[in-house]
Amino acid sequence: MSDATQSAPAPVVDGTTTNGKVAEKTEVKRETNVIKVGLQRSPIFYANLTKRFLHGGEAEVKLTGLGETTNTVVGATEMLKRTEGFVVVKKIETTLSERGLSRLLVVLGKGEKFDELYEEPPAREKAGKKEKAEAEAEAETKE
Repeated sequence: MSDATQSAPAPVVDGTTTNGKVAEKTEVKRETNVIKVGLQRSPIFYANLTKRFLHGGEAEVKLTGLGETTNTVVGATEMLKRTEGFVVVKKIETTLSERGLSRLLVVLGKGEKFDELYEEPPAREKAGKKEKAEAEAEAETKE
């Protein structure tokens, strides 16, 4: 047997490795109220997502961004704050990451008038070309 095969760790299946030893399981608990902001989406997307989280029963929502995404966090927060009484900024925290990038965390909660002012974002039409063609064909047959 070569040294490479002896030093390779055995794969883990259901907490037990293939050589019979029990591997340690590490449980990762994730917070359900954290929104990690990226560059691909606009501030309005994150503002609407925050509204849905708060409307869905979360007491507070944490918007967090790293590096260039801090601008998106600020934009989404400002959109939500624009309406008086809609959200309350509970905490703003800035830190540096291990890589030296700026990190922004904004904790938002429901404002006094949140339930009065909340409106569901409009649903998008997801009908493709095939569905549209079928709908047009049905309309023609009814005429």
